[in-house]
Amino acid sequence: MKFSEIGEFGFIESIKKECITSLKGVIKGIGDDCAVFGPYSGRVLLFTTDMLVEDIHFLRDKLTPYQLGWKAIAVNLSDIAAMGGRPLYILISLAIPAKTNVELIQDLYKGMKDICEHYTVNILGGDTVASPDKLIINISLIGDAKEEEVIYRSGARSGDKIYLTGNVGDSSAGLKILKNEISPPNSIGSHFIKVHNEPEPLIETGRIIATSGLASAMIDLSDGLLSDLGHICKESGVGAMLFRSKIPLSSELKLLASRTRFNPLDLALSGGEDYILLVTVHEANSKDFELLFKDKRPSLLYLIGEIREEEGIRIVNDDGSIEEIDIRGFNHFIS
Repeated sequence: MKFSEIGEFGFIESIKKECITSLKGVIKGIGDDCAVFGPYSGRVLLFTTDMLVEDIHFLRDKLTPYQLGWKAIAVNLSDIAAMGGRPLYILISLAIPAKTNVELIQDLYKGMKDICEHYTVNILGGDTVASPDKLIINISLIGDAKEEEVIYRSGARSGDKIYLTGNVGDSSAGLKILKNEISPPNSIGSHFIKVHNEPEPLIETGRIIATSGLASAMIDLSDGLLSDLGHICKESGVGAMLFRSKIPLSSELKLLASRTRFNPLDLALSGGEDYILLVTVHEANSKDFELLFKDKRPSLLYLIGEIREEEGIRIVNDDGSIEEIDIRGFNHFIS
């Protein structure tokens, strides 16, 4: 079997068994945004790692080295946010083509240092090696949280409400603009490119949700709404119903779609790299949960559907009809 047949998530499933040789201290291994281990004096450690490969995750000529450094850290911080944690320490490993200008990597580190300073994270070390032709960035991040506040993907139950903490689809539109697949009006093109190149991890939002104790499951949107909701459904053993009219689209995305004649919902459902939070909340807690976001702080909040007992993801169309939809999103080796 080839990787193009099994895909990223199929491969992960194939190697999950027998990874844990000792259960001591291990609370969660493969299958969530972070591994969780501890506890230590009532707190647990959260560990995540992420790799960015040139021409797969980023296009060197489509963003500045500073933006690339910022984004490399941001996508890892978003994993910590998805667990409701606090980021603490980072290790950075780089594989650098020998002909790369030193100034480029210094600018890359400037972006990394600035976002780490903003979120009070320390860079403790890492590794630097040569690469034949592509720049590769690997970040390992450790955070922590109170043991009882960590939010997993596996807690969703039938009847739970499904929320998003922001609009979806803008980052995917930004990538299409950078790849010259869409020509935007001059007035809005920079909006999409900024969203794609400079994501803002929702650490504060994740912490507020975690400390409230009101959420049943949570994940950040990196692979796309359908794909990441599918992860929650799989880990929780449930399905979901979404309402087409409730999927939050920015005014800029609606304008772009009207000018370039594409369906914005395709980007919203399957685009990826939005790095907002998808949260499920027991129905009895939904009103209190919505009050956390009064006056649109710490972020926006949208109710987009509910968890159902039957497996699969379905969507309610504007005319009331219901259709089952493919769980599509970014999947290495297949996408």
